[in-house]
Amino acid sequence: MHVACRVDDRDVNALAADWFPERNRLVVVTAPEGAGGALPIETQLAAVVAAASTKRLEAYVDAGAGQKLMEAPPARGSIVESRVIEGAGITEWKLSNGATVLLRPTSLRADQILFRAVAPGGTSLADDSQFLSARVADDVIPAGGVGKVTAGVLDKLLSGKAVGVRPFITEIRQGMEGGSAPQDLETLFQLIYLRFTEPRADPAAFAAMKAQTMALLANQMASPDAVFGRALDSAFSRNQPRRQPETPETVAKWNLDTALAFYQARFADASNFTFIFVGSFTPESLKPLAETYLASLPATGARETWRDLGIALPTGVIRQTVRKGIAPRSEVAIVFSGPFDYDDANRLALRTAVMLLQSRLNDAIREELGATYSITADSNAVRFPKPEYRVRIDWTCDPARVDALVKRVFEEIAGMKDTPITTDQTARVRDVLLRELDKSRQENGYLLNEIARRVDDGDLAHLAEVDHQPTGIAALDGAAIQRAAMRYLDTANYVQVTLMPEGR
Repeated sequence: MHVACRVDDRDVNALAADWFPERNRLVVVTAPEGAGGALPIETQLAAVVAAASTKRLEAYVDAGAGQKLMEAPPARGSIVESRVIEGAGITEWKLSNGATVLLRPTSLRADQILFRAVAPGGTSLADDSQFLSARVADDVIPAGGVGKVTAGVLDKLLSGKAVGVRPFITEIRQGMEGGSAPQDLETLFQLIYLRFTEPRADPAAFAAMKAQTMALLANQMASPDAVFGRALDSAFSRNQPRRQPETPETVAKWNLDTALAFYQARFADASNFTFIFVGSFTPESLKPLAETYLASLPATGARETWRDLGIALPTGVIRQTVRKGIAPRSEVAIVFSGPFDYDDANRLALRTAVMLLQSRLNDAIREELGATYSITADSNAVRFPKPEYRVRIDWTCDPARVDALVKRVFEEIAGMKDTPITTDQTARVRDVLLRELDKSRQENGYLLNEIARRVDDGDLAHLAEVDHQPTGIAALDGAAIQRAAMRYLDTANYVQVTLMPEGR
């Protein structure tokens, strides 16, 4: 049985006064160590509490009531060319505005559709006067919402929907990524369209983000980890201005109008974009949405591409020690880098060599010596703007053991380069790689990333290889792994940064 009851406002107010009395209050102030500013005294805190208690509260007004994401759909474009990429399970569409769409339907998850849109350009196309604002444009502009809809109202409009679209601008690319559930597909496409055509610069949101970032950075250099990370970045980038981290001084130079203009320029030419969709859909279900919301995007046909900034990797051996903090803890990072013959076989050989190195280092440094909780080795290779690779080894330890552990790490590297990899070891490696691949292929995100990598690399001719990686794993042999170790773990060419506590 349902019983209706009426609650009088006076009863609620009386209850609030009883629950939150002026007596027995505890006020806690939290501040970073060494902030350099004076903390408020008791009378100041009491005044703040008293002022808050007497402040008049206004009735809540829903600013988003009656608003829609879009009042009407844009004028529809069309699909001018369609083909199926044999062996890849991918359908490719060319749209009337020049954009490309790649579709990979799956049955991996019935409630998930993921997408990524990408084009070459990025902050490399910003001049020096724009750069500081340009590199945060993908954060500060989306924070303002879209069109006439603020970010807060947008959150309300998307409440209850499984949908999201996040713009990104890297050094050489710009794009968007996100996804939705099948029932929210049209909202996803509307949001993509609006992120392209109606970015919203909100001065209040910008000011709040700028102030928050300034506050976060104000005491960052008191953190040993932050100082260590900055030292490593600076050593590796050779102090190039465009690779420097944010500071309170750089944040102070952010300009909302500059960020908006740069964002608009990056998303002005849809003909340069490739849109990738992976998940629970059919090409037929996406066709009207692609024609309405993607083929209608503005296009200039300019076909811009990224600019090589000429930032070279460090050469030779660079060692740096950073002294920060008083805790008896050190961190060491060793980074190898250099030119790379970029193809699938070399990427796999590099990854496998580093995987075996990780195993050796774990056995030696963690298990045998008990010198760290964790030691990691990972790798990365890129094709643009220049084919390059990096291998990073990282661990934390007792400061007194740093030199001995660095020596042992290089001994393990030498042992890996000098010791032939047996047939049995290679077979075990192949088994591990195949198990990892089988697991990864059960995720839409993996398939999306593999297709997107081919797009980023300008390698659409080999899209079918997304489904044929077991062939490359089967062709992997011990000699290729050892050659990768010998070439990419070059002990005449690396950066080493060590964090030591002050006074050591």
